[in-house]
Amino acid sequence: MKTLIVYGPTATGKTTLALSLAKKYNGQIISADSRQVYKGLDIGSGKVSFDDKVEKGNSLWIVNGVKVYGFDLCLPGENFTAADFINSTITSLKKIKREGKLPIIVGGTGFYIKVLIDGLQSYGIPSDVNLRAKLNKLTKEQLHVQLKEIDQQRLDAMNFSDKNNPRRLIRAIEIALSGKTEQGIEPIVTNIKLIGLTANNSYLYQRSDAWLETRLAHGLIEELERLLKKKIDPEWLEKLGLEYRWLTRYLTGELSLDQAIDSLMGDTHDFIRRQKTWFSKFKGITLYDVEDKNFREQLEKDL
Repeated sequence: MKTLIVYGPTATGKTTLALSLAKKYNGQIISADSRQVYKGLDIGSGKVSFDDKVEKGNSLWIVNGVKVYGFDLCLPGENFTAADFINSTITSLKKIKREGKLPIIVGGTGFYIKVLIDGLQSYGIPSDVNLRAKLNKLTKEQLHVQLKEIDQQRLDAMNFSDKNNPRRLIRAIEIALSGKTEQGIEPIVTNIKLIGLTANNSYLYQRSDAWLETRLAHGLIEELERLLKKKIDPEWLEKLGLEYRWLTRYLTGELSLDQAIDSLMGDTHDFIRRQKTWFSKFKGITLYDVEDKNFREQLEKDL
């Protein structure tokens, strides 16, 4: 069977579906989520549901008896690049194939999925720790100005999502200033079945709002408090966006809790819309509407 890739916006139930498919088809999972790579960012990044049975290992979780790779790959505050993701995924795929299991890649970071199936042009250009330390102090608008001055063509070529992602902007500046010729890496997975989960926006907004309430009830704010007590830079947390941005602003006294939650819900709705735009970037993707009670039956017929 082909390697399965499950992509979709927040609240479509990607991980739940992937776990179900892994159980049925003797599979193991690789997370493709840019925030789930960090240790201690469990509730905010939505690694698993609260009724899942979890055993945590070193960069490997076992969830409901299924091995899940791609969690806890680095410490909060550290930089994790697309190249790091590629290297980690290559290692995980080798382990899964050695065990004779079906690889199932699941995530909501469209860029990560794209580099797996299309390759990465800037692979091989190392990170510049000193440069990143300086750039991390800048706002998104200031990063725009810097990149425009250095390489306007690169800025113009970036999509809307990347232009609004400080980490992507910092990486673009880093590449532009490196003075090195970009090296390409070939696609990591080729024989694939690309599954896209979708639904009407209103449905996903309701689902995401309910999921936020559940996480708040299960310690989301306390998770942020623990990170701040460990001296994790609030600016770094804010750059992660969504939960970590708005609840950090609440905990540092910039906003009331109601203001933070209202802003977070609005940002999440916007993020869902942007995640859905990635569908058009994936050739051969098959979309399944999760509002359809029979979508899993049809999906499994298509495998």
